[in-house]
Amino acid sequence: MAIDYVPIKINRLPDGLFLDCKVYIEKDGGYSFYCENVSVTPSLIERLRTVVYPNDKIYITANYMEDFLKRGVDLGWKPEPPKIIKPEMAKTFSVASESLVPNDEKPDKPDTESPLMGKGFAKGTTKADFERVRKEYQETKEATKVMFDEIAITRRVLPSTTEEFVHDIGRKLETNDISLILQSINSMRRVDEYLHTHSLNVAFLNGLMAKWLKYDKKQHDELVRVGLLHDIGKLVVPQDVINKPAKLTPQEFELVKKHSLYSFEMLVNSGITEKSVLLGVIQHHEKLNGSGYPHGIDAKEITDYARITAISDIYDAMIAKRVYKDAHSPFDILANFSKEGYSVLDINYVKMFIDCMIEELKGKMIVLSDGRVATVLMVNERNLLYPMVEVDGEIITTSPELYCVSVYNHNVSSDEVEKIL
Repeated sequence: MAIDYVPIKINRLPDGLFLDCKVYIEKDGGYSFYCENVSVTPSLIERLRTVVYPNDKIYITANYMEDFLKRGVDLGWKPEPPKIIKPEMAKTFSVASESLVPNDEKPDKPDTESPLMGKGFAKGTTKADFERVRKEYQETKEATKVMFDEIAITRRVLPSTTEEFVHDIGRKLETNDISLILQSINSMRRVDEYLHTHSLNVAFLNGLMAKWLKYDKKQHDELVRVGLLHDIGKLVVPQDVINKPAKLTPQEFELVKKHSLYSFEMLVNSGITEKSVLLGVIQHHEKLNGSGYPHGIDAKEITDYARITAISDIYDAMIAKRVYKDAHSPFDILANFSKEGYSVLDINYVKMFIDCMIEELKGKMIVLSDGRVATVLMVNERNLLYPMVEVDGEIITTSPELYCVSVYNHNVSSDEVEKIL
């Protein structure tokens, strides 16, 4: 059966749209099959640009065009009459254009060494990439623990040591796929490793924020340093309180609230004089409405580094599963930011964080509340809690009855998944 296909400029494709049809490009006077059943993502758009230049258009089924026109989507040109693409033509052009189709989009050709699609990895990354990033993250986490153990004894921070960590985190963010780093950040952790792991994760998240904000190297390094050192004051607080397997009493919480002051004092005593770093550390629990601590200052005095670190700090604290509280899924956290964060956090940084995290979560694997593993297809900004996913070959929108409980981690056993649930 022949099917009507219409052209559309690739930069007019709505981000997150799931194309449950074949996608064709013009090639050598004909139409070549490129991919099918894919979500529109920035990476897909970039790859399309390399093969359709200079035409800058693809062909999709006519029903999508009708929907775009009804929604008032600017097509970039006057709609053209549909093209008829017959199955026998598609087969011929698909074979002829084999080299044009990315490995991760060629159907029915499983290959453990090829880029993985729909397996929780970004396109172009492999199992080997994941294992390498996981190993590097684990090594950095262990080195962070050594550094924190030394700080706990000496009450001093060696600037040279922190510089090595800042440089290493920056290198990892530049050379690795962000989604793989986020998978490591989202993994489960033991209570006794919470502090140094949390500090490392906030450093990574701050680095991501700096990357998204297009900060220069000096700003990036300062922001990562704030994330790494923001909680070292907790090393001064009795560890039975910090690692208490239950909710803190009001008295214990008042004791913990002093940790940002202790962090500031330890940095000053260590000879660290960067005002931007010192203020970012001491202010990371301050709120724009003046309800934060330790000084209760308002928006006029809170620095950008502190505002950004507050978001990273909250995200990682909520993603972690602890004895006295359940872990939150990324969608739960983003929805919480959207509903409640604007009154106490910087609205511009929160919006940017939500938008960028949505992009990173698309195409990734998550664990559903019934124990099945699904792939994220689309996240609705108006309903962040319930993304559209593909599970067992079916496309569904999650709901209060079937929802995401965590990001799927390829290094987590089935027993640990059960603990999450």
